[in-house]
Amino acid sequence: MQDSNFHFLTGAWAAFADTAREAEQNALLRPMYAAVLCRKGAEQWVQWLYRNDPDLELPYDTSFNALLHHPDLKALLGQELFQAFDLIRRTGNNAAHSKAKIKAGEALLVVKKLYRIARWTVKLYSETTPDIPDFDTNLVPKADPAQAIADKTRAELQAIEARWQEESKAVQEELEARDRQIRELQDQLAKAQLQAAANQVRNRKAQNQAQLPLLPPDPDEAETRKFYINQLLREAGWDPFGLNVEEYKLPTGQRADYVLWGDDGKPLAVVEAKRTRRDADEGRQQGKLYADALEQLHGQRPVIFYTNGFETYLWDDTHYPPRRVQGFYNKAELQTLLHRRNSRRDLRQEPLNEQIAGRPYQIEAQRAIAEALHRGERGALLVMATGTGKTRTAAALVDLLSKAGWAKRVLFLADRNALLNQAKNAFNTQLPNLPAVDLTKEKETDDSRVVFSTYQTLINKIDGEYEGDQRHFGVGYFDLVIFDEIHRSVYNKYQAIFHYFDGLRVGLTATPKSETDRDTYRLFGLEPQNPTFAYELDRAVEDRYLVPPRAVGVPFKFHRQGIKYTELSPEEQREYEEKLADPVTGAFPNEIDAPALNAWLFNEDTVDKVIGYLMENGVKVEGGDKLGKTIIFARNHAHAKFIADRFDKQYPNLAGHFCQVIDNYSYDAQTQIYDFSDPAKMPQIAVSVDMLDTGIDAPEVVNLVFYKPVRSSSKFWQMIGRGTRLRPDLFGPDQHKTHFQIFDFCENFEFFGVNPQGIETSKVKSLSTHLFETRLALSQLLSRQTDADQQAFGTRLLQGLIEQVQALDGSSFVVRQHWQFVEKYRDPNRWNALTVEELRELNQHLAPLMSDVHGDESAKRFDLLLLQAMQKTLLAGGRLPDGLSAQVSGMAANLTKSIHTRRGR
Repeated sequence: MQDSNFHFLTGAWAAFADTAREAEQNALLRPMYAAVLCRKGAEQWVQWLYRNDPDLELPYDTSFNALLHHPDLKALLGQELFQAFDLIRRTGNNAAHSKAKIKAGEALLVVKKLYRIARWTVKLYSETTPDIPDFDTNLVPKADPAQAIADKTRAELQAIEARWQEESKAVQEELEARDRQIRELQDQLAKAQLQAAANQVRNRKAQNQAQLPLLPPDPDEAETRKFYINQLLREAGWDPFGLNVEEYKLPTGQRADYVLWGDDGKPLAVVEAKRTRRDADEGRQQGKLYADALEQLHGQRPVIFYTNGFETYLWDDTHYPPRRVQGFYNKAELQTLLHRRNSRRDLRQEPLNEQIAGRPYQIEAQRAIAEALHRGERGALLVMATGTGKTRTAAALVDLLSKAGWAKRVLFLADRNALLNQAKNAFNTQLPNLPAVDLTKEKETDDSRVVFSTYQTLINKIDGEYEGDQRHFGVGYFDLVIFDEIHRSVYNKYQAIFHYFDGLRVGLTATPKSETDRDTYRLFGLEPQNPTFAYELDRAVEDRYLVPPRAVGVPFKFHRQGIKYTELSPEEQREYEEKLADPVTGAFPNEIDAPALNAWLFNEDTVDKVIGYLMENGVKVEGGDKLGKTIIFARNHAHAKFIADRFDKQYPNLAGHFCQVIDNYSYDAQTQIYDFSDPAKMPQIAVSVDMLDTGIDAPEVVNLVFYKPVRSSSKFWQMIGRGTRLRPDLFGPDQHKTHFQIFDFCENFEFFGVNPQGIETSKVKSLSTHLFETRLALSQLLSRQTDADQQAFGTRLLQGLIEQVQALDGSSFVVRQHWQFVEKYRDPNRWNALTVEELRELNQHLAPLMSDVHGDESAKRFDLLLLQAMQKTLLAGGRLPDGLSAQVSGMAANLTKSIHTRRGR
């Protein structure tokens, strides 16, 4: 006779047996412990499916919740099995993290759910279809009152969960490694073997599916529905068995499944429950009738919830049509919702704070959102080019909604910490009276009004933070959710959180409206290519709020192989972006020859040429001596490090400060970003992997180097946006930034079908080049003077030029291009009695190699002016040109002031 329902977990399935058996053994004895074990078992089954089913592709986020909610897995499981998994997950979380007491009957129910999952999986994937009987409750050990066994304490349960979460991390790493192997295998035989194994699993699954009868009706359907609804009510702080809550009898004689009451004894909400297998919408009309009766009796119309246990709808029929929600509101949230029916003001009539966002298009954006929300829409999408003030506009919108009584608590979500820091600093400046907190660094307080978080941080806190039985972050916790830099790849990674909170939604994106995908529009309830408001790059440039890109033709490229994004259908574009290169693994779609690309990207000669071309042709500052702030977009960390190492090899005189890698491997990336954004600090070149692609505010950036293939349209436009911001006086007083240059070495413009205005790079002489040429010319004039002191000064000038040439680094790619002339003039004897041809060689080949990135620009300009004054004086026969004396005096005063200012700092 079998001693366990899980006796069939043998052989290939034996790894699942211990957890399942232990859960079964404790279901009636220690139910909370059993609930946690069931959650562990359910996660093990999900991980097994991803590891073994070739039709399941691992998502970016490998947490249990993300794996479970992936559309491919949900389609495989079907509604009932997905709901079984989700019920186990929720019950295990509540057992470990809330103060809820899991009853024996509830623990037995989730054990039965785990059994249905195990039986289905074994039948579907076994080589031979085993005969597995129905669950036998008699095999579950009964509780003996005479020998009561204490359940695990909350601390013990959390310790148990922590231990198996560590084990789960190892499995997740194994899953990710397997995923990388599948993507990166290049050996044809290995790929063929992998494909053969995958086909074998597919064939076996198909054969078993054909023979596998439909899952029998769940005998515990009614119990499941009630248990699930009660779980959701508890998570929102309600006691489903409280006074007048369950089966409340109305004056009509009917009974409402649940009524949720306010502190004043008036109804806040009515809940109508339908059978799990029936459409939840069937409860809509019945819920309305109950709300009518309660309103007539108590003078207050409650909110209507109707649910079948797994799909729940909220209907506040005084303002909005029904909408699907992920749970119930708590008491305070319902009271606020009812209060706002009459207290919130007309947004269209509210004054805007133009001190926060007062540009005409920013005002237009706020008015467009106000109009949409007034119409009853609950989502808005702003398409605004990078640099036009999306964050300021969002802050002004929060100010508007707060003052008009529409929003008290706001969530601002971004996919990386750097964006959060920047946004929070902006909100603190613009909205100092609204306390803000960054969940990645701080714990939220009761008075927090604006909460900043990354998606992953908040996902962990939703499941991990409870106040008693109640989730801290319930579905109604936030009145407004702002999604920063929203695009498809973020949506695909964190789908669950986009649908969890029920607040108003506002999305911010720099992706042109024609490139924004349908899923993004759908998320905000909009039709494709019809955002709530759009202010794109071309219009912003035309209005002189941004500067345009200028494409620099590069002499060497890695050529893409026969595919263009613009030629793909929308469905193909979706598939393409979903398989875009992972920023951590570097995995690429198959149409790019990865070994060939790697060989090209990591070739020393190629990298040296890219660096040399950038240093020679990039936009310069400080009189043309120093390359302006530049971002090089590298493929991965190894590539970024390789570029920085080659730069240091070529330019050792810059001591490793000029070019630095800024990515997730950096020790203190945020400090590096601050330094890069400061024109007075190094580095000048930031080699970035993903970190500087979006949202970094550095107006001094004048050069972008695309040194990797870009897959995502949204990412491509965000990267371009790094250079669009205005920067007055960048090149000197009244010499403003007018454009920025893009060096595209991987044919990204061709791929996306973008044709920015090109620019021919012109050789603009730097101050150091001018100084070299002027000193050379002056030395020749002085050598012909009769005055001994003047001849001696000419000799000193010439000796300084010789030392500059001798100091040139022979490992530099740029220097090597002129190597024969460097070698020639390193010899001091070559400088005696220079001929006209030799002077031409020095000016043409050596003067452009001179660079002094550390020297003071004002001092160099002053030196150049004095030298040119001497030169002109000599050429004029000793007469000083008119006005030169005053000009020299003025520059000397400015130089003195500049030096004193820096010393003071």
